[in-house]
Amino acid sequence: MKIKVAILDPNIEFMNRLAKIFQQKYADRVNLSIFSSPGSLYQSLSEDRADLVLFDQSIKIENERIPNGVAAGYLSAMTDVGTIDGIPAICKYQKAEEIYKMMLNLYAEEAAEVKMKKNDSDTRMVLFTSVQGGSGTSTAAAAYALRTSSGKKVFYLNLEKFGDSDLYFKGEGKLSFSDVIYTLKSRKGNLSIKLESVLQTDPAGVDFFHTCRNAYDMFELTDDEIQPLIREIAQLGRYKEIIADISGDMTERMIMLMRDYADKIVYVADGGQTGNMKFEKFCETVHVIEKRQNISILDKTCLLYNRFSSKSGVQLAAAAVPVLGGIHQISGLSGRELSEKIAQMDVLGRI
Repeated sequence: MKIKVAILDPNIEFMNRLAKIFQQKYADRVNLSIFSSPGSLYQSLSEDRADLVLFDQSIKIENERIPNGVAAGYLSAMTDVGTIDGIPAICKYQKAEEIYKMMLNLYAEEAAEVKMKKNDSDTRMVLFTSVQGGSGTSTAAAAYALRTSSGKKVFYLNLEKFGDSDLYFKGEGKLSFSDVIYTLKSRKGNLSIKLESVLQTDPAGVDFFHTCRNAYDMFELTDDEIQPLIREIAQLGRYKEIIADISGDMTERMIMLMRDYADKIVYVADGGQTGNMKFEKFCETVHVIEKRQNISILDKTCLLYNRFSSKSGVQLAAAAVPVLGGIHQISGLSGRELSEKIAQMDVLGRI
């Protein structure tokens, strides 16, 4: 997909610098046209359709001269601006990558019917899950994402209601999972383009969404909305694996993900008495579901012991699924540091 962007800005030096960077980095994604006078811009819009048009904040937009279906916004010198006179605005003094993503975000609001090019390559989903709280499911999933990203492109998708991707991965964009959820719920705009504008890339190479601005947004995300979200991430065509992270009570959402989307399920337990009991009850429940729905879940499930203590933990002698091995309890580390430490362990290479 290549979008046509027209920009009207009297700052020639800034525009030439921006055009040069976009030519180097986004020539295959953006066709950028630069104008110095309103007359030439509007004349061009009447003759050659643009997808997005941006105006310097000093120039008032003549809305009646913007063709239907063309997204419009301002370029602002202010860093924390969101809108100007009710019209979306982008700060011009930031990294070109962020300007590009904000352009996509504005365009996504108008481009409901535009389809991004699909990729035929298959995307594998590895689902990290547990019904035991405190077993470190998210840390293990993040560690696996970091380890795997050294050899292939991966997307880390945290679907826990109180999950926090920003504990493990860093990116500079201002958009978050909240913006994706809004698009899913409103059914307006183009979801594929919205994903492209919101996703962030950690320095290690893992793509992810910033944590929702408000935790309640995750409570509003329905199972029916998660399904097109996963499909669209896969259809972006860039990921070999989606690493999904969900734990807690066994809900219809967890069952749906295990049944319909997961190619591999990694159940995380700590090997304690309570953890082992919950794992066995999880397997019993899944076995009943498999029989009633004529599906297979346990065949693609494996057990990973995490935060395992030789003093209080015991590996089950006859687990219902293959056991990958264990990760011992590591004190003094959390978040990114802990996930980086675990990423170096060979046990994750067995997934």
